[in-house]
Amino acid sequence: MAKLGDFEFPEVGLVDSVALARRIHEDLGGEVRRDALAMVLDMSPSGGAYGARIGALRMWGLATGRSVIRLTGDGARVVSARGDGEETEMMRKLSRSVPLFNELEARIGDGKVDQRVLAVLLQEVTGAEISEVMRRMPMVERIYGAIRSFLEGFNDDVWDSDTNGSTESGRPADGVTDASVLPKGWIEFRYDDGTLRLRETPENLDVLIGVMEARKWRVGGD
Repeated sequence: MAKLGDFEFPEVGLVDSVALARRIHEDLGGEVRRDALAMVLDMSPSGGAYGARIGALRMWGLATGRSVIRLTGDGARVVSARGDGEETEMMRKLSRSVPLFNELEARIGDGKVDQRVLAVLLQEVTGAEISEVMRRMPMVERIYGAIRSFLEGFNDDVWDSDTNGSTESGRPADGVTDASVLPKGWIEFRYDDGTLRLRETPENLDVLIGVMEARKWRVGGD
C-alpha cells in the first residue's frame, strides 16, 4: 500500500482487487495461504507487486490475514452477488473503505477538479509536502478516479450534522445551502458542475484564482 502524509491508500484499484477476490472465492474456496496464492498468480511472494495486491485486498475490505488470506463477509458477498444491482451496492460499500478517498470526495462532491486543484486538496487533507503529493498524484488520480461513480451519494450517508447545521468536514448538512454554515477559515466556490471547498490560505486563494481564470478562458472561448 502507498502512503501520503498519515493516509494510506491501495496501489491496486477496486475492480482489479475484486477480480482477485473472485478468483480466491471460485478457485480456492475463499481462503488460501499467502505463498500458495503467489504461486497461483505466478508472482514472487516477497515481491513488491504481490505485496501491493495483498495490501489492496485488505484496504478495500475484501480480505484479512497475513500467512493465510481469507475473504471477508463483504468480499464473499461482492463476488457472489446475485444481479447487477446487488453487486453495485456492494461496490459502493467497498469503495468507502479508504479514508483518503472519502476525504477527497467530501470536498469535491460531484465536481470536476483539475490536477492543480487536486494537488492542493491532497496537501490540505494529508499535510504532505507538495513534492510528495506530486509524486503520488498519478496513482491517486487513477485509483480514486475509477471509484468516483461508486462513491456517489457518500456524503449523505456518513456525515453527522451538528447543532449549527454544518458538518465536521465543513460540508453543509442536508438541506442547508447557506454558505455561512461553513466553519471559520473555509471558503466555498460553487459552479455549474461542482463545488470546491478549501481552507482560506494564501496558497489556496492562488489556486482558486487560477481555477476562476481557467473557467473565464473556457467561457470566453465557447
